[in-house]
Amino acid sequence: MLGGFSQLKSQDLHNTLFYMNPLHMNPAFSGAYEGTFRIGGIYRDQARTAIGKSAYKTPSIFIDAPILMLGKRHWVGVGFLAFQDQAGDGQLVQTAGQLSGAIHLALDKKSKNVFTFGVQWGKVGRKIKNIEGYRPEDSLVKILNGSGNTETEDLIFKAGGSGGGSNDKKKDYSDVNLGFLFKSKASKTTDYNFGLSARHITTPGSDYNFGGSNVDLSMRFIAHAQLNTALNTKWTLTPEVYFSNITPAKQFQAHAWAGYWLNHTDNIKLNAGLGYRVGDSAQLLLGMDYKDFKVALGYDFTLSDLSNVNSHQGGFELAAYYIAKVYKKPNVKPVILCPNL
Repeated sequence: MLGGFSQLKSQDLHNTLFYMNPLHMNPAFSGAYEGTFRIGGIYRDQARTAIGKSAYKTPSIFIDAPILMLGKRHWVGVGFLAFQDQAGDGQLVQTAGQLSGAIHLALDKKSKNVFTFGVQWGKVGRKIKNIEGYRPEDSLVKILNGSGNTETEDLIFKAGGSGGGSNDKKKDYSDVNLGFLFKSKASKTTDYNFGLSARHITTPGSDYNFGGSNVDLSMRFIAHAQLNTALNTKWTLTPEVYFSNITPAKQFQAHAWAGYWLNHTDNIKLNAGLGYRVGDSAQLLLGMDYKDFKVALGYDFTLSDLSNVNSHQGGFELAAYYIAKVYKKPNVKPVILCPNL
């Protein structure tokens, strides 16, 4: 099984439930809500049917909070994101911890329209846990073509190469990401948001690639938009879209969620929807909101040629987050009224 390429680039993280991993999609989401703090996580498991225990496994966790008011309407939010991505037979593992900050600027007196700029920085570590399971791309191509000489030119395997030969199995680099976000409360029953983020601003090279490769990690651009509206007292509709571009790969996803209120008093809403990732998969979406707790499940049904290998069984995701609201109770002094006699 192919566990990597000659430059050994792992896939950049992507999620079916992209709005459930807000700080990875756009650092401007740091503190972009009403509450004291938010904590959540998402787990993705992909290609298990095709490659068994070597499947892509990606857990992520995050916490963020609005921490400082700037005047009466503007505020600052901060956040922390951590994730690990393990890919393929070579067990290429990518681990990251990233801090983010965002400035939220209210554009009107009632803060119905808010523009946000966010920045994120952190360290990312990459390592090959199982070098024996890694098959260089050039060697695999020679085997498939029936070549008698299957020797690889991959510097990880060529002792004495400029990348340090077979000892070059770990890399660490700094990653800088930026993002913009606009949120609007259009009416009592409708709100929307859209944003744009740029990841890998510093385009790391030698600190990213194994084997002394001089190919830099490309910048990644992400655009997203979401609309939330109430159709009546029972039903809600949430369409959302996502576009990502990192050379040479592009990805476009569209979702349509429907929500049904079981009980307005207890704030219980069931959510279900369908999605599509262009050229790759159809998606089944399920979830529930309970007060300030939100949980969602996504499952990908492969529609591409990969379905010949995985029997249309792609990846699944499970995600949840909770918004805590810790407010001081007002200290009301008792007032004794003395009626006039």
